[in-house]
Amino acid sequence: MHFRSHRGGVYYTPENTMPAFRDALAKGFDAIETDPTLTKDGVIVLSHDAAVNRCLRHADGSVIEEQQRIVDLTYEQLMEYDAGLVKGEAFRGTKVPTLEELFVAADGTDTVICIDKYVKWHDGETLDALFALVKRYNVKVSYLVETMEQIERVQKRDPDALIDWDGLSDEETLKEVCSKVKYENLVVWLYMDKPNFAWLKEPLRKTSKENCARVKRYSRLGIANVSNPYDVWEAFGFEPYIIEV
Repeated sequence: MHFRSHRGGVYYTPENTMPAFRDALAKGFDAIETDPTLTKDGVIVLSHDAAVNRCLRHADGSVIEEQQRIVDLTYEQLMEYDAGLVKGEAFRGTKVPTLEELFVAADGTDTVICIDKYVKWHDGETLDALFALVKRYNVKVSYLVETMEQIERVQKRDPDALIDWDGLSDEETLKEVCSKVKYENLVVWLYMDKPNFAWLKEPLRKTSKENCARVKRYSRLGIANVSNPYDVWEAFGFEPYIIEV
């Protein structure tokens, strides 16, 4: 059984920050999921949200009232905010990290850095910049994709890339995906059938004995974002390759 840390860690550390990533590395997680995005001046930083308001605070700890998107801020402007205070004074002074900072921390380890969303939103030069950064470090990286076209974007730049499939999981789609990606390079992710995933309307993408068995015929099975300890035990019953917590 393998385990992936969601956004580095969201319970005791501020998500998508170096304290979270260092904690996940120290605990020996097999993989760390994170969310690269671009600043106005093209720096790849790590934040799940497009806006700063939920996770960041002013340096004095006050809430950021005005909606601010990261893409509208330079890296220098982004550094004016505090990414740690949402989890308390112990993390004061924490900044939004760059992807390169995470690569430096993970360099030479066996921990896979899972790149969420970036391939979905980027191509051309901005995607080239991500792959150029990967090549500068001794890091294992996987890429979350939702479509065959996104697989092609990745494999154009790295034919042997590790792929996290987060799209449709019907029989026909899985056959097509596994025709493009080697079994050992592929994880297909399903979600627990729980209230926090009510937004997910495709029943074939939720965990059931039938859905999990179908996925396992074509790839390794991942169960995503299992946030409740009781649900972790339930997830064990599906015998996945990896669980994200």
